[in-house]
Amino acid sequence: MPNLRLSLLALLLSSLYHIASAAVARPLLNHRVEDFPGLVDHDSLLDRRQSDGVSGFTVVTGIQGTSPQPRLEIRQLEKDVDQWNLFMLGLTRFMATNQSEKLSYYQIAGIHGRPYVPWDGVGPGDGISSPGYCIHLSQLLLPWHRPYLALYEQTLYSHIVAAVNSFPAGATRTKYAIAALSWRHPYWDWAADPPAGQSVYPSSISNPTVTVNMPNGTNTIPNPLYSYRFHSVSRDDFYYDPWSEWTSTLRDPLGGQVESATSQDNLVGPILDYARVSSRDRLYNLFTFYSNFSEFGTESYTFGADVKNADSLESIHDVIHGITGSGGHMTYLDYSAFDPIFWLHHTMIDRSFALWQALYPDSYVQPTQMYQNSFTIQQGQTVDANTPLDPFHSSQNGTRWTSQTARSTRTFGYTYPELANNANTSSIKAAINRLYGGDSSPSNSAAAAIQPSKRFIDDTPEEPSLFPRDPAAAARPKQLRREYIANIVSEKFALNGSYAIYVFLGDFDSEDPSCWPTNSNLVGTHAIFAALPGDSEGNGMSMSSGMRVTGTVPLTSALLDKAKNGDLKGLRKADVEGYLRENLGWSVRMFNGTAVPNDQVPGLNLKVVGADVQPATTGDQFPKWGNFAEVKQKMARDTCSAK
Repeated sequence: MPNLRLSLLALLLSSLYHIASAAVARPLLNHRVEDFPGLVDHDSLLDRRQSDGVSGFTVVTGIQGTSPQPRLEIRQLEKDVDQWNLFMLGLTRFMATNQSEKLSYYQIAGIHGRPYVPWDGVGPGDGISSPGYCIHLSQLLLPWHRPYLALYEQTLYSHIVAAVNSFPAGATRTKYAIAALSWRHPYWDWAADPPAGQSVYPSSISNPTVTVNMPNGTNTIPNPLYSYRFHSVSRDDFYYDPWSEWTSTLRDPLGGQVESATSQDNLVGPILDYARVSSRDRLYNLFTFYSNFSEFGTESYTFGADVKNADSLESIHDVIHGITGSGGHMTYLDYSAFDPIFWLHHTMIDRSFALWQALYPDSYVQPTQMYQNSFTIQQGQTVDANTPLDPFHSSQNGTRWTSQTARSTRTFGYTYPELANNANTSSIKAAINRLYGGDSSPSNSAAAAIQPSKRFIDDTPEEPSLFPRDPAAAARPKQLRREYIANIVSEKFALNGSYAIYVFLGDFDSEDPSCWPTNSNLVGTHAIFAALPGDSEGNGMSMSSGMRVTGTVPLTSALLDKAKNGDLKGLRKADVEGYLRENLGWSVRMFNGTAVPNDQVPGLNLKVVGADVQPATTGDQFPKWGNFAEVKQKMARDTCSAK
């Protein structure tokens, strides 16, 4: 028996070594973590980024060596105490890697935006100096982030293996070796109902410290999901104050964008909770109505957005960036990837992308023009499914990943729970209905789990249904119901940075914009995620004036709540549309807290549309949408005075 245990341990450790070696071409047992790396000269940092004569190109593979394993929701992963412990230890080691190394947390985060320098030997396009490699306003957005996440995941995994190997030989080390074999990076579901009594913003993200098991016993350490602490930060890399002065990533910085600011995670959670129902409804609407990939994935108005389809996964993605940052790193494209919540958020985006792909497999990237530069692609250049997703190499011969080769998650060694275990279209639809199609009230969560579709306004002579009907009613034909949505159009770079549009049903204090995100009459928040502008000397991003983007704020859930509490007297079409004309308002605020009058936001336009919805008759089908029509509104109720 002792020899069997030794053989098992040797097999596990050998498997871990080979898996991680495939993921990151460097000897794990020689891995060294520097707790306090010295300051690095900026020029030498660029040299290290552009060439690595020892290992050549970094090949992005994801975690290989086992069958594809599911990426779990963060709360589910946390229940596995061994995998969670390894996640905390591995991420801490990853963040401690010297910033001068190509596979450091700092440099991998820097691929996305600043410091606008080459990575893994992939230089800028002709005449391009900014922004970073990340592609937005393009069909390549979702495919580009897939190998980016895989690179992050495989690199982090190498540090998890190193954490396993740091424990002395024995039962504990074996336990962690087994746990590591199925570990994959978690996603954070900011749309589904959180556990009863909890915020949608998990404490595992918002707590400054975490307790872990280490080779020397139990210890409390800085929570690596709370922030990334820069070893050093320079104006050369980050350019703008206060980002060039902040020593760690911040969320909703106390005191505003000043050098002495600190994170206010206690405020981020309530804002996300107020936005959750809107996020849930938007995501459900995307899954159930949007069958064209360009419309589903991209917020650019140029992709044919009209009265029917003004939303996109990119647009919902922007909202979470804006809220979680609230003026901190996540708010701006240049700096967002340095915050560890970025990776949890984008894994959720990738999961949504993967679920949609399974439902609509025949629609994908089509040839189209770029509407904004990336680090390697010129504005106006035609891109398609075979355009390289720079700077991510798929082989040592210099081949790079494309949207076509990155189409499947399984290629990178992972899947998601809803796609595992012989999933099919019906089972995926049932999972989406259960997670995003039910009533938001906790008391109805059990009923929502077995209902075929979300609640809609029931425009029938009978007493209207405010919540999902009983299961027996699911098999009976249903009359058409109504869905109401606010379609929003504005210019991406109208305000020289990220900004938010807050939509209300009822009164709101227009003189105190700090209260808007948690106002009781808030229906939803729509955010624009942008980079900071460049200057006359070519530092920073060149903004494309007039570039319009779209998004939505669903109104139905709020209208049903208004009817439940008596504010809305009836649910017939005339009652609802009259109420909307009298009570709908919206206002605009920068994420530094500055309110902007609606008439000073170029291109801002909000239109309400109504649609007929035929509810599904079974829990594994989606409702059907049709007959979209604009609901004429009064001028926007915006009493914000110009400053």
